[in-house]
Amino acid sequence: MENRFAFKDLVIVSLLLLLLIAIGVKFVQDDRQWQRLGQMDTVIEGQGRDIAAVRRLLSDGNFARATGDSRPTEPVREDIFRRIRDVKENPDYAQGDWLIESFGSAPPTLNPLIAGDVYGKIVQAKIIESLAVYDIETLELAPLLARDWQVADDGMSVTFQLRENVLFSDGEPMTADDVIHSLKMITHPDIADGRYIQWYSRIEKVEALGPYEVRFTFNERHYDNVARAAGLGVVPEHLYDGLTDRQIRQSTALLMGTGPYRLQDPHEYTPGSQIEVVRNNRYWGEQPTFDRLVWRIIEQDSTELVEFQNGTVDIIAPQPRDHVQMVEDEELLEEKNYKVYDTMRTLYQYVAWNQQRGGEPTIFADKRVRQAMTLLIDREQLLNEVFLGFGSIASGPFHQISPQADPDIEPWPHDPDQAMEILTEVGFTRAGEDTPLLDPEGDPFEITLVYPSGSELYDRVALSLRDNLARAGIDLKLDPQRWSLLLATLDSRDFDAITLGWGAGGVESDIEQMFHSRTIDGGDNRNAYSSPELDEVIDTAHVTLDDDERMKLWQQAHRILHEDQPYTFLLFGKPRLWYDNRIEGIVEMPKLGINAATTWPVPIEWYVPEGQQKR
Repeated sequence: MENRFAFKDLVIVSLLLLLLIAIGVKFVQDDRQWQRLGQMDTVIEGQGRDIAAVRRLLSDGNFARATGDSRPTEPVREDIFRRIRDVKENPDYAQGDWLIESFGSAPPTLNPLIAGDVYGKIVQAKIIESLAVYDIETLELAPLLARDWQVADDGMSVTFQLRENVLFSDGEPMTADDVIHSLKMITHPDIADGRYIQWYSRIEKVEALGPYEVRFTFNERHYDNVARAAGLGVVPEHLYDGLTDRQIRQSTALLMGTGPYRLQDPHEYTPGSQIEVVRNNRYWGEQPTFDRLVWRIIEQDSTELVEFQNGTVDIIAPQPRDHVQMVEDEELLEEKNYKVYDTMRTLYQYVAWNQQRGGEPTIFADKRVRQAMTLLIDREQLLNEVFLGFGSIASGPFHQISPQADPDIEPWPHDPDQAMEILTEVGFTRAGEDTPLLDPEGDPFEITLVYPSGSELYDRVALSLRDNLARAGIDLKLDPQRWSLLLATLDSRDFDAITLGWGAGGVESDIEQMFHSRTIDGGDNRNAYSSPELDEVIDTAHVTLDDDERMKLWQQAHRILHEDQPYTFLLFGKPRLWYDNRIEGIVEMPKLGINAATTWPVPIEWYVPEGQQKR
């Protein structure tokens, strides 16, 4: 008998297919309903926290401050939001769009208690706020989470009055207890990074004088005491509920604050992934312009340039060679704008010579060897051929236009003959120009230089240094490392020499972290430099409250560092910033360059007119 596919079979199959489709649609609808219910639960939970916060504020008599008006009702010293408020009056101002930047390396963690790299700090600054902040225009300390403060007559304490309308991004109110807990966490020896413990070591205690008033007491005088207390980033005490010290330290996130942006999940960050923060709709201050800030991880300079040209990255700081090429690209200039600016508080490049390794002094413990290394490096050539003239030769950690710098100091010259005289005095020998330089033990003098991988600029700097030292018979081996590995190398101090850059600091650069002997352990003095004379000068500067007298001490510190050469101070760079031409509101500050301070916690005035928004 033949198997025939009858009409009734077709009907049955069709009905079965319809039934399966209906079941699938039902599953999809159910799934969507569950998603909506989940979203509603999240919204309701957030509203519940907001209502609870309002009730607490009502009970304290603070209803007027909790109504959602972003303009503070309390009298303040200075309106830190004045520039963004003015920009919002522009006829073409619009809120929205995304701002996309790039990081040259992935932050290993965003945890504010342990993140020491600049990339992590940039993200944190958009989420966590401090009690006060330096105004980037006036360079005066201005209120943020604190509306006012009073310094004791003896300078040994400062009392802050907190704003009473501030909520964390999850809806919980910020109080004095959170400030106390924040200091406790950032100085916890089993959790926090050692450099933070050192930074806040002069704060003896902080205590609540009321739910919205705290007093910091110091254990010694210091010119920067008030600013350091005011700069404490406030994190929510309840974020750490139920977590052990080990869990807190091992977390790569735990990032929540009162700031204009928030992580979508404050507990989640996967190192190496793209970082996104979204608008905090509970923000107490002026709402930020952009809906979202995004940092893409782009390790190769050439890739970053292509991404910028394709419009998938909005801002880049091109390397000198790329900048020159871009200026000559007429097609690119039709679509992009750029701005070049110089600033006193800028980045300096250096080579740090490690003076202690495995608990034993190295050849670089002798300052004469460090001096010779500097004399062998042709920094003028480096400036002209690698940086293409965009910068100036450094003689120390203070920019030459800073009052901290001694104006009479001239950078060490490029003088290979003098360098060889010094090395001969130390015990180095060389048979001839085509032979290697032998160290005092009779072995060929070899140095391994560590530096960040993926950067054409660092590659070119390293090659230039290698060529300079090769002429003296020194074998400089190059060891480019990914950022996470490089940080581990720094922590272990397992290196001969390393080249990196330091930002020259804020309003006044305190060099304790890099050069004081007490920061060899737990600070940033990773090359183990020690000078009792410099220690004394730094300590005296710390307790000198008269600005003019303190500048004289910093100049004395400059002279000591110039003589000792713990670093070969290479160059001060001249930053260049290119940005997509749809971005408006970019202006130059009188002292700090463009209004784009990377760790500025207050929403910047940049915006994109509505007709030009693309995300």
